Amino acid sequence: MSQLSQHPDNNNTFWFPVRVYIEDTDAGGIVYHANHLSFMERARTEWLRASGVAHYWHQTDYSFVVRHVDLKYLKPILMDDLVHVGVEVICCKSASLVLQQNIYRGEILLVTGKVELACLNANMAPCRLPQEIKAISQPPVKQN
Repeated sequence: MSQLSQHPDNNNTFWFPVRVYIEDTDAGGIVYHANHLSFMERARTEWLRASGVAHYWHQTDYSFVVRHVDLKYLKPILMDDLVHVGVEVICCKSASLVLQQNIYRGEILLVTGKVELACLNANMAPCRLPQEIKAISQPPVKQN
């Protein structure tokens, strides 16, 4: 059910649905703050998979690491919620990407964040983004 679809914040965003289970929550049934990052990681992985891009060490000569995260928690996510996690490239540099990742329940924005990913080679040194990553990081050409 992951897909590129339209949503209130942007129509170039990849969306991935996540169901919240009890293991994701604290004793009050609210998603534990660090688990928002896990939801975002799942969405990024599915975005790459849906784009046909290899992204694991055993498949490529590069990998991604999270370099910086900035999250703003707006409303709680609750047990059994079905949320949608977005992935949109907002900046593509020579060896890194900055992604906007938002989490919605229906039309309600729950969490907004920016995640910077650095591209590393097998020696754990920064390397240029592969062409297949650059290709999926560009906004689609708008048809008039």
